[in-house]
Amino acid sequence: MRTAIISLTTNGARLAEKIASKVGGQIYAKGRNFTKLADLVADIFGKFDGLIFICAAGIVVRMIAPHVVSKLSDPAVLVLDERGQNVISLLSGHVGRANELTVEIAKAIDANPVITTATDVAGKFSVDAISSRLGLVPEPKEAIKAINTAILRGEEVFVTAGDVRLNLIPQNLIAGVGCKRGTSSLKIFAALQRACAMIHQPIERVKLLASVDVKQDEAGLTSLAEVMGLETRFFPAAELQKKIDEYKLDESRFVKRTVGVGNVCEAAALCCVEEARFALPKTPFKGVTVALLWQR
Repeated sequence: MRTAIISLTTNGARLAEKIASKVGGQIYAKGRNFTKLADLVADIFGKFDGLIFICAAGIVVRMIAPHVVSKLSDPAVLVLDERGQNVISLLSGHVGRANELTVEIAKAIDANPVITTATDVAGKFSVDAISSRLGLVPEPKEAIKAINTAILRGEEVFVTAGDVRLNLIPQNLIAGVGCKRGTSSLKIFAALQRACAMIHQPIERVKLLASVDVKQDEAGLTSLAEVMGLETRFFPAAELQKKIDEYKLDESRFVKRTVGVGNVCEAAALCCVEEARFALPKTPFKGVTVALLWQR
């Protein structure tokens, strides 16, 4: 998941640094890189897979209310008090994986995870949470509640049939790839395979490779795509820069000097989709960087 950590006070900023050092995340501290919280939320809601707020829960509810759309598309939203005593899963607990992120952060900073979704409280699995982990889209939304309610009641739920039918639609993975000139296809394949393993997915889920246009003659990339039967897309630096600015992506000065843009793998992957959900943010391997997006 690609997350933003938002703090409003000095103590909150310290906690944000601690969270980022433990589980990662891009920090937004009031007075440092934003002034009005409402403007920030409007700018980044939907641009990150998770928003972690360090402030009062009421403030967060008011800020995100105009932007909430659906449990199938909203980002995970978490709230922490500035002393780091409680981590609250506020929005998109299952599909957005806010509950998982809540537990992860609570363990990392020794805090109390606060999760209120009925299936989790009852110690049972939910069909939408399982679907999200497996890279599946559950549709229609109304069937999710019916099936989760049946699970809570202890009723049998069948995989193939029943009174309520829920479709689990597989998502393909898009791999954004950056690499040093002359990197072999074997090294790129190894990096891609390790990236997929990090999210517990087979490399066969990858259907598209994306990169910057100066790499379109990179033998390692093109031969790997040919062997694996993957579609390839290459984008000019100016188009990648638009995604960097839109999604507030981190940039590398070295990469920018080399290829003209400071983030290749995440930006290239984002150029391939209208709505993004990161399976794996930019991850460096030896001579290769990989980002994985679910293709909705």
